[in-house]
Amino acid sequence: MPEDNQDMASTSTSTPPSAPQAEMAPMSRSNRPTIVGPDIGPEAPYPLRLEGTVTKGFGRGARFLGIPTANLPDSSLGPLNDLHLTGIYYGFARVHPSPPTTASNPASAIQSGTSTPLLSLSNPLDGASISAIPAETAPYPPDSVVPGEEAGEGDGEIGKKGKRLNQEDSRVWPMVMSVGWNPYFKNEKITAEVHIMHPFQHDFYGHHMSVLVLGYIRPELNYVSREALIDDINFDVKVALNCLAREGYATFSTDPFLFRRKL
Repeated sequence: MPEDNQDMASTSTSTPPSAPQAEMAPMSRSNRPTIVGPDIGPEAPYPLRLEGTVTKGFGRGARFLGIPTANLPDSSLGPLNDLHLTGIYYGFARVHPSPPTTASNPASAIQSGTSTPLLSLSNPLDGASISAIPAETAPYPPDSVVPGEEAGEGDGEIGKKGKRLNQEDSRVWPMVMSVGWNPYFKNEKITAEVHIMHPFQHDFYGHHMSVLVLGYIRPELNYVSREALIDDINFDVKVALNCLAREGYATFSTDPFLFRRKL
């Protein structure tokens, strides 16, 4: 989940933009702030709303760093690209069941006033429950069923869709997101990688994911070692949880955008 304050604008030429030189992270990061953003709640340009189908990335988050991430497709990143600001963001995310299921209690479903139905809001997060979430989660278990392949027989499995998420996995959870070139890995393109603070039962490639971005933590940096990178990511997670536990941010865990079905 890596990181610099560089231009993300697309170029009109056929040559893709090259990665800018990222600043090296200081040897000591002990003076990092533990909370960012105004206490009252997000300020413009936030919140930003992103959504798309979870795609295969480089596979480095869980395998190399022990910190699983989910990739959003490039086509979903318009609102972020407009900021021209790479680095680490925080907010809430929700991975939707696949295929969509009906609300467990239709009478309690949120009414949006549009033709887009919404899922019910059960067990919404609040400041206390966000503060209680562990800052480190276990890597995802091995792949379930690759989208496009037939699933086997068994409860909860869906042909050609992989496994359906259980109720806990399909709730809204805090997230941190790295947007940038990942200078430690020397990427050749900008990526958006979302780390959700929840130990999922299996992968969710091919599922629809909604991401509500509420603030910015820091610019992306380069690192002298894998351990230094992991330490900074883990601190990003702590900062995100501290920020989201504030009332002005926790309330966004029930934002209708996160519960809207993908039609």
